[in-house]
Parts: sequence; structure tokens; C-alpha cells
Amino acid sequence: MYYTINGLVLNSKIRGEYDKLVTLYSYQWGKIQAVVPSAKKIVAKLSSATEILTESEFHVFNRHPSMRPKIIGASIINNNTIIKNNFMRNLCALYAAEVSDKFVPFNLQNIEKYDLIVRIWEILSVCKHPKIALLSFILRFLKLSGYSFSEYIRNNNTFIDERMTINIKKLSNCSGNNVDFIDIEDEKVWNYVESYITNYIRRPTISVFLQKMGTKSY
Repeated sequence: MYYTINGLVLNSKIRGEYDKLVTLYSYQWGKIQAVVPSAKKIVAKLSSATEILTESEFHVFNRHPSMRPKIIGASIINNNTIIKNNFMRNLCALYAAEVSDKFVPFNLQNIEKYDLIVRIWEILSVCKHPKIALLSFILRFLKLSGYSFSEYIRNNNTFIDERMTINIKKLSNCSGNNVDFIDIEDEKVWNYVESYITNYIRRPTISVFLQKMGTKSY
């Protein structure tokens, strides 16, 4: 059967000599893994459309629901060039993609999560403080996934002061439009949230780079 789906490329791995195995968060099916034949060849038409941090419309062939779909065509919706050309913004977007990948199950559609991932990529391309925008995304995504950090603070005897609690509440409710107006100087907020998510997943691979860059790095 042939299908057309919109998808966000969260991860990509080499499969065989020339093929890629990509993890997509699709609008129609939720998270899936798909094979991209010959995508590692330099002249491959599908190479750009299947890069990490790219939103594309994919044409897929799936012989049976139990098998991995195969991508046979694609057109780019948004390649997020601004993010990819800026080191700090790229790190933050990759972090968001990894968290998204780790906290969602396969084959479970959630349009709100899809839109939230698209939104953080949009915000990261224009905001002044990418890491704060990323922190806001993580808090909102955790809540959608049933791992609300705000509820964790409320239900446990955590040593988080009132100022930090207020900042976390602001970030958890931030839509992105006002993220640059939230004043957070304390790196402890980031450290608490990252420590919380690593209770459930392995520490994101680029975490050490973000830590060195600081909270308000550009």
C-alpha cells in the first residue's frame, strides 16, 4: 500500500552500505521508523528531505503493518536552515528532537505533540535565548507525555525555592511568543529539569555541550 504522510525527522542512522533508517514523528501515525533506500549516496534525491530537523512530506510504501515502511519519495516542507547554520540553535533543536524521540511510543498519533515540535523549531530560529526556549519546550512536552515536572514538584518534598518554582511555572505555560521576556538567570532550573528527565531516559548526548554554553548563550 502507498501512503503520503507529513513527518519530522528526529533521528537518522546508517543501515547497510547506502540506506538510512530514520525515526519520524508523523502527523498521521505518530512515531515510526522507516527505511530510506540509497539515501547515503551523495546524489540521492531523498538525502536532504530525510536530514534530522527537517519537516517533509513523505511518500511511503508499506507492504504490511508489521513491516517497516519504505520511503520512496519526499518533498521538503521546512528544512530549518537557520537552525542548522547556527551552532547553539542546532544543539538545542537536536536536544528537543532526542527528548521527543525518547518520550513518545511508536505508532501513537498525537497532533498536539507534532505541533509542539514544529513550534519549537520555529521559535529556535528566531528567539534570542535558545536554551530557555528549549527548557520551556521540555516542560510542556513532559506534561503532554504524562511526566509533568510541576506536578512532581508539588507532590514531592523537593528542595526548590519559591523563585525557582515561579520560573518553572512560567516556562511550563509559555507558548513561545514571550519566551524572550522570561528572566531566568539561574542555571539550577535547567539542572533540576535535566536531572528529572534522566530518571526516565539516558542523559541526552549533547547535554554536555549545552551545559558549557550556559543558559543564555546565542
